[in-house]
Amino acid sequence: MYGLDEKRDHVLSFVEEISLDEAKKKPSEDRWSILEVLEHLFLMEQLIVHQIEQALKRGDQQQTSDKPIHQTTNRKYKVEAPESVQPKGQFKNLEDAKEGLKKTREATLFLIHNKDTETLKNRVFPHPAFGEMNLAQWIEFIGWHEIRHLDQMKEVKAQLNQ
Repeated sequence: MYGLDEKRDHVLSFVEEISLDEAKKKPSEDRWSILEVLEHLFLMEQLIVHQIEQALKRGDQQQTSDKPIHQTTNRKYKVEAPESVQPKGQFKNLEDAKEGLKKTREATLFLIHNKDTETLKNRVFPHPAFGEMNLAQWIEFIGWHEIRHLDQMKEVKAQLNQ
């Protein structure tokens, strides 16, 4: 659904191929480690679920045009992560990270279970780069955001192995 499982599987496959040392090491002081990127993904999905819940509770019907969210994977365009989704060192190992990602995905799937597409397309909240996005696009965005950061984690691993 929304490509979430397929995209998450790519992230988890990558995680299976790295050691804890690789996951914890930062390529430079101002860059995130792989473990921090995984925490960011966890925090981001948690925030999106919360925002979707709030939009559904408010019930304000509003429509907006579809945004080119597939462009999220373009790493040439940088967006500073809001403080609330910046890693704080909550995950100590890869198992913690995988468990956290599993929990947020369960929350996402539980939230959207039995929600009709029309409801999801008629509720919106703003994205920092794309502006107003409907809930269906926000759900799909989660996967694109993970692919963006999968590319980042691959870059970090490559830099560590130079």
